[in-house]
Amino acid sequence: MPARFTGFSLANVALALCLCLSGVLVACGGGSHRASVTPGSMPQGGTFTGVWFSPQYGEMHLVQNGATVVGRFQKEERTGRIQGGVEGDLMRFEWTEARELIVGRPTNTKGRGYFRLVKDEREDNWKLVGEWGSDTYETGGGPWNAVKSKTRQPELGSGSGDESEADDSSDESSSDSEESNSGGNDGLGDL
Repeated sequence: MPARFTGFSLANVALALCLCLSGVLVACGGGSHRASVTPGSMPQGGTFTGVWFSPQYGEMHLVQNGATVVGRFQKEERTGRIQGGVEGDLMRFEWTEARELIVGRPTNTKGRGYFRLVKDEREDNWKLVGEWGSDTYETGGGPWNAVKSKTRQPELGSGSGDESEADDSSDESSSDSEESNSGGNDGLGDL
């Protein structure tokens, strides 16, 4: 007489097996959310350091120190921080963002992404071409592109503008600094 399992159906056993296998795949890296991009060599004179203008995320201030980049971005009600690592012309990063649609009630989100540094010889400028994703994903959120300013230097200080405005005699640069720092204390103290 064959053994009889009460409360178990073939469908339940199959579902349990699928759940176990999916857990193993994620634990072994099969559920990786990394973009399938490979680093190339850094273009001559290339660096991620600079003030970048992104149609998606506004003004970004990035500073590269060796293989590490930290920075901040701001556009309208969005303010965020970014940090990552560089290999060749590729930067993989984590971002955090506070979006305040209702005063005093920000929505905080985070994710990952990547930028590729590209020298546009035809337009004689540097560009970042990349994507962002939510949580642990590097892609899936949309494009994140930017063009580098030829004249401005990044500011990652307290956001008060005191450090740069004291040394800057240009009215245009001062007004740009004031606009980019209008969100209050924008420093990267935790990074």
